Amino acid sequence: MRHQMEAEGLELQYAIAKFNSARYDPPPVGKRFPFGWKAAAVGGESNMTARLGWPDDADLACVGEAVQVRLRITAALDVREELQLEAVAAESRRRLGVFDIRYASPLQPFEIELSPAHLEAILGEGLELQLVSGGNEPFRILAPDPAFIERAPLLFPHLLLVGRDADRPGSRVRHMLRSLASLSSLQPFGWLEGCVLDGLTDLGRALADRKFEDAAREHLGLFCDANHVLTYEDPRSEPADGRVYGIEGTLPFAAWARLQPDHPALERAIDLWRSRTREDGAVCGSGMLSAEGSYTVAYPMAVLARVRGDAELAEKAVRQLEVRREQLSLPGGELHLRSYADGSRTFRHWARAHAWYLLGLIRTLNELRAAGYSGSGVSRCADEFVRAANVALGFQANDGLWSVFVDEPSTGTDASGSAGIAAALALGANAGLLPASSRTAAGHAWQALLSHLTPDGILAHVAQSNKGGEALQRSGYRVMFQMASGLLGQLYAALRQ
Repeated sequence: MRHQMEAEGLELQYAIAKFNSARYDPPPVGKRFPFGWKAAAVGGESNMTARLGWPDDADLACVGEAVQVRLRITAALDVREELQLEAVAAESRRRLGVFDIRYASPLQPFEIELSPAHLEAILGEGLELQLVSGGNEPFRILAPDPAFIERAPLLFPHLLLVGRDADRPGSRVRHMLRSLASLSSLQPFGWLEGCVLDGLTDLGRALADRKFEDAAREHLGLFCDANHVLTYEDPRSEPADGRVYGIEGTLPFAAWARLQPDHPALERAIDLWRSRTREDGAVCGSGMLSAEGSYTVAYPMAVLARVRGDAELAEKAVRQLEVRREQLSLPGGELHLRSYADGSRTFRHWARAHAWYLLGLIRTLNELRAAGYSGSGVSRCADEFVRAANVALGFQANDGLWSVFVDEPSTGTDASGSAGIAAALALGANAGLLPASSRTAAGHAWQALLSHLTPDGILAHVAQSNKGGEALQRSGYRVMFQMASGLLGQLYAALRQ
């Protein structure tokens, strides 16, 4: 099967594979694959392999023009270890490459680049995947679902065939927008999907194009059953139906409140906030306060406060920001991702901590101002946003981007943290809180981030999710990630406003 993308000439083609030989085991006890899809298992105690092939009658229009070939597979379950999958030609056993997979999230694609010279043999022989390192459990690869192939080609095993015309000016941005406005940008429900949904709703407003909000509605519809009850898996791939798994899980409700303000699922976010509120008013996880809460709690609270005209909820949103300022942002300008009950802090000056903190501040302020709320805490939060934005600007590198740990250039650039920080700067300039120079800095980051887009518009060179701890963040390991594309979409939209 194929999924072709054209723009005045052949540029890209997804050649969707099928599993010629594979075992479709059910997920481990207590786990679930997303959306009821199936998955093929590779590795495990019996060292299972899986064979991929392409139909002989497939219309692969780009084969003769391909100058670049990428083989991709997508994780079906949460992974809490490091492993490697080797790809070999099924008959000749020629080694084609190794997937380096560390701490994967469900719906996250991984790729290896193949030589176009091998393309004919690959399509003729097929490929075999085998686990060669790590993996106490089999690695589960999403299998093609006929109902979703056209709408989510990125998520199923495929060859991306890149034609000679793929690097025309603006083509990667066009493909980024196209991918975001589809089901290829699906992420697990929570902060990952929330980044995408904000990108879609921002783009819909900035570009006056309904397809982005329509895509957001389609995304949200997949996380509810016919009775409008939440149906999804938490970050460990465990079913979390009918409830919100934690404070990071309420970010999608910001977009949801905008698009469907009367949806009954919104009450689940309020339930979660009520159950996780400390004596000081902060909504947080067990024994830990995080910068993420500025974006995943304060901001959706403010959206709900606006659409419902709820002044009490607006006050609670401000309180989330104030407590985080008190406990995560130190007088010397240091910002930490997390603060624990024993007084310890971790992830000092992590780029995505700055992104979550700044995005939470500016988006919450924008919502409260739109609602006409002017409580005493609003001006303090505005001052804090300006201060924190200037701290982040001080760490912007000459190339326009930020390092994984912003004060440690040796940790290398993180495209996702850079996109999030830059989006916040552009939003701040649009709101009149920051000078025009901040918008210029955001534009500098945008231009640099374009070089990290894959040909089909997925943001790569992204520091993996932090479930591998600070050591993985410092390792130089990078991935492609739809949530990062969502952050880049937010930046693009802010620069277009």
